[in-house]
Amino acid sequence: MSVTTAPQLKEVACDLCHSRENTDLYVLTDTLHHLPGKFTLRRCLQCGLIYLSPRPTAASLSDYYPPDYMPYRPPIEDERLGIMRYMRRRKLIKRRQLIEKYGGHNSGRVLDVGCATGLFLHEMQLAGWSAAGVEPVQSAANFARQRFGLEVFQGLLGEDPFAAQAFDVITFWDVLEHTFSPTNELKRAAHLLKPGGLVAINVPNWDSFDRRPYGPYWQGFDTPRHLYIFSRETLTTMLLQAGFRVLAWECFMPGFFTWILSVQRKLAAEHPRWVKPIMRVLTFPGVRLLFEPWFSFVNWRKTGPVISVFAQYIGQPSR
Repeated sequence: MSVTTAPQLKEVACDLCHSRENTDLYVLTDTLHHLPGKFTLRRCLQCGLIYLSPRPTAASLSDYYPPDYMPYRPPIEDERLGIMRYMRRRKLIKRRQLIEKYGGHNSGRVLDVGCATGLFLHEMQLAGWSAAGVEPVQSAANFARQRFGLEVFQGLLGEDPFAAQAFDVITFWDVLEHTFSPTNELKRAAHLLKPGGLVAINVPNWDSFDRRPYGPYWQGFDTPRHLYIFSRETLTTMLLQAGFRVLAWECFMPGFFTWILSVQRKLAAEHPRWVKPIMRVLTFPGVRLLFEPWFSFVNWRKTGPVISVFAQYIGQPSR
């Protein structure tokens, strides 16, 4: 469904400290799907959390997730090119290995919040984990159930039917920044985790090497789908308040394709005639390999475009 009118917007306070004192950073637009609306990104003057305000209402925001939105991807087995199957499977295996490393075991019950079409949960299932998901988009939830036989609740975390302490691991892969209240999401995760359970969270990295040079065109903003942008400090504070202890930060996601989206957005806005020739070069098969040493270095420095945090639930929320 196409969107032709500006969305309904709502002013909100900081989700972390509830202050309404903030400063404007950028006025942003949807540079991915080019849907209408202007959105103000602000930083809280009390705690530093970065968030959209005013932001779209729940009814308006759903229009910004069209059927071709990237997380709703086909199964790995359906990829035509072998190299794409390999690259996508490698990312899923890396996620599983990090969960097993920081969780301290290689089996148990895992809940993936925002599981989309169930690709990550299917990988966990293949490795012997008991897997369940939460997914708000009905078509994606149905696909995960029908294709992989997964247990998926169609709706939002907090509306789910799961019992307290039902899970060993809960994951938010590229999801927490999309939620209306990250603090409530983490509190619900704490309720669903067993004592000592693990939460894994993947978010755009505010300290990314490419945020400053690309400014409002940085892929990490992905306005208005990303309602929050986290620094390590603000996300750590949220986790502490929900009763978690941070174990580690990792940059392990390949950064090349995220980076070229920022390049594409900046070129389209400032030098549109260069978009096609430059993107043709950057997306030519094999060009990515030239950049691999650089992206390995920035990931080692924890300045990759995406960062992950692994935290253990200790059941002692910070006040």
